[in-house]
Amino acid sequence: MRREPCVILIREWEQQLSGSGCCGRVEGYFLSRDGQSAFPERRACMDAMGPLYLALRDRFGNELELHVVDPRNSLSMIFLLLRDFWAFRVGVGDALKTISRLSIQASVVNGRLVSHGEWPDPMEVIRIIEEAISETAPQPA
Repeated sequence: MRREPCVILIREWEQQLSGSGCCGRVEGYFLSRDGQSAFPERRACMDAMGPLYLALRDRFGNELELHVVDPRNSLSMIFLLLRDFWAFRVGVGDALKTISRLSIQASVVNGRLVSHGEWPDPMEVIRIIEEAISETAPQPA
């Protein structure tokens, strides 16, 4: 069984897409005014993930496998989820719940959905990870 905890953060899309296919990408500061992003609501969602990411890195460092996934990269996301379902022995019901409730701004810890639609409080995620670590730690004889 796997010992290193894994967190998957499914973030906001990196760019705004229009309805005109591959040529319809508007990104970065292309349409900016006064140094502001063209789509500030998307940038705000991406920036809001920062405190969670930094808190997890600060607390666990390299002892935590931490992935930030763009929701359009479904192949990587499914691979990571299936791997974690197997490694952390997530039951079929919990796995289906995680997959069916995934959205942008979702966080998954050890194959189990922690939040969707908004970023959770970093201390809550740290608590969940610490509980998982203590459950898998070898017990003294």
